[in-house]
Amino acid sequence: MILVAALSGRAIAQAVARTGAAVATLDQFGDADLPLPARCVAGDPVASFDREALIAAARELAPPGSGLVVGSGFEQAPDLLAALIQAGPYRLLGNGPEVVRAVKDPAGFAARLAALGLEELGIGHPETRLAMPDDAVPGDWLVKRVGAAGGWHIAPWAGGPLPDGHYLQRRAAGRPTSVAFIADRSGRCETVAISRQWADPAPDAPFRYGGAVLPAAVPQSLADRLAEAARRIAAAFGLVGLNSLDLLVDGTSVTVLEVNPRPGATFDLLERHRRGGVMRAHLDAAAGRDWTLGAARPGVIAGAVAYAANALTVLADVPWPPWCADLPRAGSAVGGGLPLCSVTAWGGDEEEARRRLSSRIERIVADCTRRACFVERTADVVPSLQC
Repeated sequence: MILVAALSGRAIAQAVARTGAAVATLDQFGDADLPLPARCVAGDPVASFDREALIAAARELAPPGSGLVVGSGFEQAPDLLAALIQAGPYRLLGNGPEVVRAVKDPAGFAARLAALGLEELGIGHPETRLAMPDDAVPGDWLVKRVGAAGGWHIAPWAGGPLPDGHYLQRRAAGRPTSVAFIADRSGRCETVAISRQWADPAPDAPFRYGGAVLPAAVPQSLADRLAEAARRIAAAFGLVGLNSLDLLVDGTSVTVLEVNPRPGATFDLLERHRRGGVMRAHLDAAAGRDWTLGAARPGVIAGAVAYAANALTVLADVPWPPWCADLPRAGSAVGGGLPLCSVTAWGGDEEEARRRLSSRIERIVADCTRRACFVERTADVVPSLQC
């Protein structure tokens, strides 16, 4: 048995099931396409899970000694990850609490990067502050929440004191790019794919995650530099399994933003991009076994979050196409601007894949809007991601 715990666990759980393992899942969405058994655990998508509810649900679903794979939801709460491991106890198949804490410590991460010699690769890291700089110009900085994911927590800094659990990072130029890689304790580190990512801004969340396309068409010299950066960072922090390195690429200049020490937002795309998926390689690498990656499939795949245009209640007659996933259950309420589902599309190159993706998003949002029961007051909506 493998227990999956993530804010949104559907993609990871389906991938574990494809390896032939029995899987149980804890998440906050409870989507209709989530493999069973599963439990929707109370919490907040920014602040993580309710501790007692998570532990109780884990003990209900997975016996002691089960494997444990985690996704988003623990970077801001490594102590919660430690408690979940001990609750079984479970065999963690991924990065432990101390590794998560190290890569998500803004000041410590910046200091460790400085010692890795990435400058010789033309790779830097933005200035990071834990307190308001005396001489700071507000427009030059972004405020971020420690360990949060999805871009919802990022905003331009307008001056004033920082909220608890937040830090400042100086703005940097470049296109959002990510390197997905698998590493093990022997020092082996292999790039799975390089992706381009983009934001889908909302009035209160200008940097919320939009989508990604992979493999990105980048010069081989750049790909080699990014792979070497991932290797050095993986070795320095002791990363294992599938991880991703988020960067900004501006011509030949590269800026490291952060490491996601778990399967990330592009996981669904990676599963389709590599023949046989990537979950088995993740499990084997994390467990210290020999591992292999299947060959890359031809073509380019893009994926994105389709956000609801209005607050609505999903009706039972929505004919979800096969290119949709993370499907809300009939009768669930989705607030305007909140995730409705995930969408993917293949193409011969990045432009074609993104064009097909945009068309599909417009189609499914329009169809759900046409069929839905509208909720007049957004304040009355209980979003589908809440239990």
